[in-house]
Amino acid sequence: MKKQFFFATVLAVLVLVFSVGAINAVTPSTNDINRTKNWAHVNVVDVGVGEIELEFVSTRSFHSCFEYRTDGDTSQMISPDNYNLNITDGLYPFVSTFNTTVIKTIHANEYVEIRMVFGAETDERFDWTRFDVLPAPTKSDILMNSGVPGKGLENAPGLDKPFNPNSQADENAGKK
Repeated sequence: MKKQFFFATVLAVLVLVFSVGAINAVTPSTNDINRTKNWAHVNVVDVGVGEIELEFVSTRSFHSCFEYRTDGDTSQMISPDNYNLNITDGLYPFVSTFNTTVIKTIHANEYVEIRMVFGAETDERFDWTRFDVLPAPTKSDILMNSGVPGKGLENAPGLDKPFNPNSQADENAGKK
């Protein structure tokens, strides 16, 4: 009984070690670790409704390449082949820096993901890291924040949709 427990424990530890090792073999770092080590990383400059301004930082004299995608949308892939042959989910739009910083605004509904899996330094590579944007206010949010009286605005049909600032609705309609 003790031998079975011992072997089961050893097997569980080996499975855990090898599965974590396989995951970290290609992306051995994180954006936060890179920032603390003054390696290539991404900083949030500003967050707005449906957009985020990011600073892509390269601190040394080699290319650091940051891929990005929005809202988990895998159709944004630009090639099925990544420059890093260990990455099997394709190549996404990217920003390349070389001992400099680049600031880029990216539009999204909910979030932007950034990863760094190719470039000159393998120790700095990190997997998809999420950065949230502010959601678009709904019609209900706008009415409630404007002081419009009424119960149930947050649950009213049609008011749960995002407000369209380009709407052609006449703001004076109904005031005759």
